[in-house]
Amino acid sequence: MNDIFNEVFSTPDTSKQTPIEIALGVDEQGMTTATKLYGFLELNPSNYSKWFKKNIIENQFAEENVDYFRFVLKYESGDNFSKERQDACLTASFAKKLSMMQKNQKGEAARNYFVGIENGAKKLTREKVYATKATSLGEIASFNKEMDKRMEKQGSAPWKICEAFKMVSEQFGIRLPDDFVKIPEYEQISFLE
Repeated sequence: MNDIFNEVFSTPDTSKQTPIEIALGVDEQGMTTATKLYGFLELNPSNYSKWFKKNIIENQFAEENVDYFRFVLKYESGDNFSKERQDACLTASFAKKLSMMQKNQKGEAARNYFVGIENGAKKLTREKVYATKATSLGEIASFNKEMDKRMEKQGSAPWKICEAFKMVSEQFGIRLPDDFVKIPEYEQISFLE
């Protein structure tokens, strides 16, 4: 009974982790191991030592006891011999960087994940800029007046100014009549002298 209880209630809380942190096996302290990262990357187990040395110990962009903390992992081999292998606790940031460096499908998946996150952040930023709410009708009127001046100064057609005015007004919950913007059937062309 205790085993079931421990198994159910001792699982790490992943509610505050990103999907990539869960995939990399990042714990509550924001750390994972080189062994877990290597497993995530689905690399050949026989090349672990070479990968560890090249990507962790000799990594010019990583600092020991800051980005990674080395230790020796003892394990039993198939021949009942006790063996040792280098391992390291990696910060989540360092593990993410290493995952993006890998030139295989898992590395590409990590890169795509981070590009997707960045694109989502850009979209949210754009939406936040346009979703700003005014606190009074005076602020909306001031904004529209300034916009009108700038568009007129740039030579915008009157119907374009009305279209922008209507769009801004509707963002703030002000509904204007459908015929507020009258698009001309034709525009007069002027030739420069």
